[in-house]
Amino acid sequence: MIGLTAAMAACGMVFVAALVMHHRSQRGDVRSKLPFMAGLAAAVLVLSAASYAALGRWSDWQEQRVDRDVSYLLAAKITEAQRRVKNAPDNIAAQIELAEAYLEVGRYQDAADVFDVCLTLGGPKAEIFAKKAFALYYRDGRKMSAQARAAADQALALNKLDVQTRMLLGQDAFLNGRYDEAIRQWRMLLDSGAAPAQERALRNAIANAESRARKKD
Repeated sequence: MIGLTAAMAACGMVFVAALVMHHRSQRGDVRSKLPFMAGLAAAVLVLSAASYAALGRWSDWQEQRVDRDVSYLLAAKITEAQRRVKNAPDNIAAQIELAEAYLEVGRYQDAADVFDVCLTLGGPKAEIFAKKAFALYYRDGRKMSAQARAAADQALALNKLDVQTRMLLGQDAFLNGRYDEAIRQWRMLLDSGAAPAQERALRNAIANAESRARKKD
């Protein structure tokens, strides 16, 4: 801020000098108007440069600092989860925590591998197959590969109303223009009451899909 204050003071001096030249120009010397215009331009340039140096760069630094802080926190979270798994490899909760930490940073294959460990340790569970399907889906750039589909099918075989799986299948259908299928997936959850926390979001998603389906027809 000291740099900005000094620069603004310099800007003021330039501006005052410009005003003096302008006053002189009122006495009939047309040529003196040129220095006045140059003075104004210099004032604007000084203030702009000062503002960017003192504010723009500070803002950039702040943004970079936030990014570094977030990355550091996520890295620390993964390190701690890895430590817990190392100390208690049979602890399913620790394994799930590690897998979800990998999901947060986009390490989808690593997450899927850890979910496989969870299935080995705890046996087949719909919610773990659903998480694995999610990881594989995003690993492949939001495409329903054969692996992701197999994991989703296994989840639904154990629980036909698994919320995460139905939401994922509905999302994939919607993104690929299969609006009737998306509506069917989401309405199944809505009508069954299986996802009370997502009821409002489901209604909005269904309405959006219905609107797009009408336009498509």
